[in-house]
Amino acid sequence: MVDSSKAERLTPESAKALADKVIENNVVPKKIPAPDDIKGQEKAITGALASALLTATEMPLHVLQPVNADLAKQLVALGVRQTEHVNPEAVHAPAWITDGVRQESIKLPEPPQHTEAEPHVERTAVAPKCPKRIAKAARAVRR
Repeated sequence: MVDSSKAERLTPESAKALADKVIENNVVPKKIPAPDDIKGQEKAITGALASALLTATEMPLHVLQPVNADLAKQLVALGVRQTEHVNPEAVHAPAWITDGVRQESIKLPEPPQHTEAEPHVERTAVAPKCPKRIAKAARAVRR
């Protein structure tokens, strides 16, 4: 049974603050933590390490979360920190990802070329000339 007095105290702002607090405590942080924040760096490197191991090679490498966490702790102890600087040459997608994307992608039709005109087609039949006089028998008259 829900206490109605507690439900009334929960405002949208406090609900959002509570949700943000739960996300910050349980999920890999969205922001890059400060270099001296050891726990934050461990969480950030754990997530980055799991992602890197999945996508770094031609064969995806699945590693259990406790192993990833231990590796991240060792990396942080050795001085590795996650920063905002990303080397664009180091970012790549292995063939198994790109092949999967190609297989599941939808083939789009060629876009229309608005600068090209439709080809000119010559008329194949010519209509007969309009008669100058219509015979009485051919006219639609009431009798």
